[in-house]
Amino acid sequence: MPPESTYVEPQTKKNVISKSQLEARCKAGEILIVVNQKVYKLDKWIKHHPGGQLAIRHCIGRDCTDEVKALHPDYVLEKKIKYFEIADYLPRDSDPEFAPILGNQASRSKEDIFAAQEAIYSKAYRQLEIRLRNQQLFETNYINYAWEFSRYLTLFTMAIVLNLYGTCTMHYMASALCLAMFWHQVSFFAHDAGHNSITHSLEIDNGIGIFLADFLGGLSIGWWKKSHYVHHIVTNHPIHDPDIQHLPFFAVTTRIFKGFFSTYHQKEMVFDRAAQFFVSYQHYLYYPIMMLGRFNLYVQSMKFLATEPVYPYRKQEIFGLCIYWIWYPYFVKQLPTWNMIIAYIFVSHMFTFMLHVQITLSHFGMSTEDLGDAESFAAKMLRTTMDVDCPTWLDWFHGGLQFQAIHHLFPRMPRHNLRRAQPFVKEFCDEVGLTYHLHGFAKGNSIVYSALKDVADQVGFFVEVAKHEAKEYVDAQKIVLPELKKDL
Repeated sequence: MPPESTYVEPQTKKNVISKSQLEARCKAGEILIVVNQKVYKLDKWIKHHPGGQLAIRHCIGRDCTDEVKALHPDYVLEKKIKYFEIADYLPRDSDPEFAPILGNQASRSKEDIFAAQEAIYSKAYRQLEIRLRNQQLFETNYINYAWEFSRYLTLFTMAIVLNLYGTCTMHYMASALCLAMFWHQVSFFAHDAGHNSITHSLEIDNGIGIFLADFLGGLSIGWWKKSHYVHHIVTNHPIHDPDIQHLPFFAVTTRIFKGFFSTYHQKEMVFDRAAQFFVSYQHYLYYPIMMLGRFNLYVQSMKFLATEPVYPYRKQEIFGLCIYWIWYPYFVKQLPTWNMIIAYIFVSHMFTFMLHVQITLSHFGMSTEDLGDAESFAAKMLRTTMDVDCPTWLDWFHGGLQFQAIHHLFPRMPRHNLRRAQPFVKEFCDEVGLTYHLHGFAKGNSIVYSALKDVADQVGFFVEVAKHEAKEYVDAQKIVLPELKKDL
């Protein structure tokens, strides 16, 4: 529980909070966020947030209207209104305390100028959302999902038939490949359910997500939500975004060489000898390690369900994982030999590596700078995310992940509408002066490879500097200690 507030409210209009008052109350321990010029006090409700507490904690003390609207249906705040204490928000430019500063153009700081520009981006972004809603791009076309379902069913059926009725190694390995492709494709459907972009009903989409992720894939959709929602709010932040925190295997920025405390994992991330070794070769190890990604997801899913007793769907997910760990081992045990079983497990899991490449492709080569809370949601998403250019007929393979930048701008937009939204996003970027990063699949992989190699090439330099600093410290001690002994 947060500490009791020690802030004394000055004499102001009832139920109105200024910028300075908001900052003071948050420093005193209150959990306050601003949405649509309303201040919401979430101290009691935060533990019930389906997306986890951390997603809210990254929004404390600031206007997160765009983040909340992007990640939640419109009815959420209205439906949960009984849990909140609400007051009107007096923005900084209306606060008498700051009026003299903001009114004098010559005395405006770089921070104020930056904030003003970001406010322009935010306003244009909200207008863009209205345009897309008018184009009905937030409405689901279920015919698209009918085609998706037929593809999933075909792949899963082929995996079963080739496994049970196969007569040679070729048949069994083809079955493993079909199962890998099934997991690859169905992950896109689970992703949509996690973002509530299929039926737009929280309960129904959550049920779909649990069935697809837990029962059919052995992965926790709850763990994914907890991690992924934070990723959407603090995209590519080295200290806060779990999607780029992969020590000891990967480092996407040299900022982590000195170590840091991960707010998501709640532990120190140390750049130790193991990290130095793996990061030195990370550009070579990128694809091989991606092949082992699914095994890591099993571990993360189990850890989440073992350590999150208040998660509301914990029992359903544990039941789903139990079913998965019954049917999948039984399925592979139908193979004729243990060697074939082991080969099948590795092929079916390792050939899902393309999904992990597609996920990391849009972020590993992008900016990891922290431009502060004043940066607008739209500018941050476009700065930290890359889209992948591909022909329309190949959209099924990428499953919407080729439009990651657009998806980050509008996470609840059904992915089959993302391509239709692309011209509007390009026009928006041209009008406001933001960069829309769009590259071909090969070019995108090249950018990621170069980014990983740039960091890897600096490991040796960092190690040498650390050794030199250590030597200087030891030499200094050799001088200081004898002098201390003399004094004693």
